[in-house]
Amino acid sequence: MYPEFSLLAAALLVCGEATPHPKPNAPVSRDFKRSDPYADWPSYSQLPLDPSYPTKAAWGVRGANDTLGALNHITNITIQVAAREVKLGWAFNLNLDVNQFVTPINTNRKPLTHLYQPGDGYTDDVIMLNTQISTQFDGLRHFPYSTNASVDTYQWYNNLIPSYDDVIGPAPTTVLGIQEAAQFGIAGRGVLLDWAGWAATQNITFDAFQGREITVAELDATAAWQGLPAGNWSLPGDILLIRTGWIAQYHALTELERETLPWSGIDSVGMLASDDSLEWLWDKKLAFVGADNPAFESLPFNKTINGVAMSLHQVFIGGWGQSIVEFLNLEMLASALHQQGRSTFFLTLQNLNVVSGIASPPNAMAII
Repeated sequence: MYPEFSLLAAALLVCGEATPHPKPNAPVSRDFKRSDPYADWPSYSQLPLDPSYPTKAAWGVRGANDTLGALNHITNITIQVAAREVKLGWAFNLNLDVNQFVTPINTNRKPLTHLYQPGDGYTDDVIMLNTQISTQFDGLRHFPYSTNASVDTYQWYNNLIPSYDDVIGPAPTTVLGIQEAAQFGIAGRGVLLDWAGWAATQNITFDAFQGREITVAELDATAAWQGLPAGNWSLPGDILLIRTGWIAQYHALTELERETLPWSGIDSVGMLASDDSLEWLWDKKLAFVGADNPAFESLPFNKTINGVAMSLHQVFIGGWGQSIVEFLNLEMLASALHQQGRSTFFLTLQNLNVVSGIASPPNAMAII
């Protein structure tokens, strides 16, 4: 959620500045076939394919020119399998009010403006919003790698964007724009891990607005508590959603506490940014991940991966071409799934079809 690389710069002061990765002379890539996508699939330990690529980048894994990234895990068959999750016909909106946070949690972002434009016998809305002030889908132009917090070292997925000017300049390129996800069409099997629910059964108390780190071991324990098969509860193309309890704790705040929260810092409960987390997620071949917190991972961004100051955002978006959905409203879905003794559901997401776009409200819906 937070692209301000002043945060990364602060981490670099602690962790030591890394040397920028040189661009390879010729892209190293794998022969990717949609008919057999996992033939010769690299393990996490084999990433990156070329040592000149950034930390744990999956550049070239789906070919040198791929622009869909982890969405390639979604196929006609994975959607057909996911559709079998619809047993009751119960649909759940997973999106917060687009004006949920009158003061955005990231105070650098401007709040929503909603105007009404009257016409002759009709009325229109005029809405101006930063696409990341409420429930949000991070596209592949949102978060590049950066080894020293300088725009000179920004590197996007598959090294397909030459410079920052091609993202924010007067004539931006369209490659990796949010329109590619919109035109692809996103549907699949969602898996909800209710970490907050599991934590309550373990008498684990936490402040969602502090940097509480959720480990792989805790997520495995959550899966076991929910009755999921040990070690093999996910399928390629699944979408993993984690309930951290952030939204539940936010809704329990007073109006004054909600308004002052954005000014108290950006610490947040979330998944630990670590090699263990990345390997665990890579092995599951997920189409994307999401959570009910500001960034999926814990905040602030002050972790190291392979000795380099690095966030999950950088590896996911810049390295794997894997989008992130944040600020999901998972409360009603979690309650219904527990009631039914289930953890999986059919999930659809339709982001805005904006050419060269960065992010979007996800318009996410779960059906069980």
